[in-house]
Amino acid sequence: MTDPAPSLSPGALLRLPQVARLLFSALVGRLPNGMVPLALVLFARDTGSGYGRAGLLTAAYSLGCCLGGPALSRVMDLRGQRPALVLGGVVSSLALAVLPWVPSGGALVVALVAGLATPPLEPALRTLWPSVLSPRQVPSAFALDAAAQELIFVLGPLAVLLAQVAGDGGGLVAAGVVGLLGTVWFVASRASGAWVPPVHEDRHWLGPLRSRRLCVLFSAVMLVGLTVGVPAVALVAYTESIGDRGLAPWLVAANALGALVGGVAYSPRAPHRDPRRDLLLGLGVLVVTYAALAVVPSSPWVMGVLTVGSGLGLPPVLTCVFQLVDRLAPPGTTTEAFAWLISAFLVGSSAGAAAAGSLSDAGRIAGAFLVAAAASLAALAIARTVVGRGAPALRGA
Repeated sequence: MTDPAPSLSPGALLRLPQVARLLFSALVGRLPNGMVPLALVLFARDTGSGYGRAGLLTAAYSLGCCLGGPALSRVMDLRGQRPALVLGGVVSSLALAVLPWVPSGGALVVALVAGLATPPLEPALRTLWPSVLSPRQVPSAFALDAAAQELIFVLGPLAVLLAQVAGDGGGLVAAGVVGLLGTVWFVASRASGAWVPPVHEDRHWLGPLRSRRLCVLFSAVMLVGLTVGVPAVALVAYTESIGDRGLAPWLVAANALGALVGGVAYSPRAPHRDPRRDLLLGLGVLVVTYAALAVVPSSPWVMGVLTVGSGLGLPPVLTCVFQLVDRLAPPGTTTEAFAWLISAFLVGSSAGAAAAGSLSDAGRIAGAFLVAAAASLAALAIARTVVGRGAPALRGA
C-alpha cells in the first residue's frame, strides 16, 4: 500500500477502500447515542414526569452502556466482531422499541438493558482502522472519526423531533430501528468479518486497565463526559423557561454542530499538530465556552450562538485522546481500551445529566452550565499529568 503524506484530506481518506463504508455504517449504528438521551427526556416530560426522573432514565441507559461496552469489546478482542455486535444490536434495539409501553416501575430496568446490550461500534471501528489503513493514515482517520461522529448529535436530535410526531416514545422506537440497521450494515463489511483478534499469551484479567497512565487519562475523559452530559437536559429546561420547548432539539443539535465545525476544521491539521498540547488547548476551550452558557440569555438566538461555540473544543480533545489510547493500550486490548474510554465518558455524561436534571428542577439552569465548566477545568488539570513530562511519544508530536 502506498503511504501518502500525513496531510491527506478528509475527502481523499474517504475515497480509500472500505473507509467510507466503515465510517458511515458505524455512524448509522451509533445514531441512537444522539437520539436516546433527548428521546428519554421528552418521553418523561410527555408522560408527566419531572426532570429528575428524566435524568435517572438517561443515567440508567448510559450506565448500561458503560458496563456492557467493555464486556462486549473484550469478547471481540477474543472472538472477533460479528457475534457480539449482532447479539447486542438485536437486544438493545428491542429494549428501546418496547420501553414506551413498559410500566413506570420497569422503565429504568429496560433502559439499563438497552444500554448494556448497545453494540460497541465505536471501539470496533477504531480497532479496524489499522487493518485497512497504513500507519501514517490512522491519525487522519481518528481526526475524521472525531469530526464525523458529531453528525450523530446533529442528526440524532432532529430525528427525535420528527419521530415524536408519531406520539409519545416515537423517538425511542426510531432509535431502536435505526441502530439495528446500522449494526447489520457494519458487520456485513469485509473488514469487520475478516478482522482476526491478535493472539497474546500475557493477557491480564484487568485488560487495558493495568496501564496506570491510561486509567488517569480515563478519569479526565470522565470529567469531559460530565461536561457534555449537561446540555441534553439543561437546554430542554432552558427552552421551557422561555416558553418554547420545541427549540430544544435545535439547540442540542447546535451544540453538536459546533463540534462538527470544529472537527472539520481540525481534521486536516491534526497530523501537523502536537496532540499533547492540543489536548490541553481543547480542554481550555471547553472551560471558557461552557462558562459562557451560564449567562443563560433570554434570546434563543444568542443562546444558539453560545451553544454552537460550546461544541468547538470537543473534536481536538477526542482526536488527541484517541492517539493516546492507541499508544497506551497493552497489546491485544485495543478494542476494550477504546470501550473503557467510552465508558468513562458515559459515566461522566450520566452524572452530568443527573446533575443538570436536579439543578433544572430547582430552577438553576446557570448552575448546571457552571458545573459543566468546572468539570472541564478539572479534566484539564488531570490531563496535564498524562501529557506532561515523561509521557510517551505520539504520532504527530
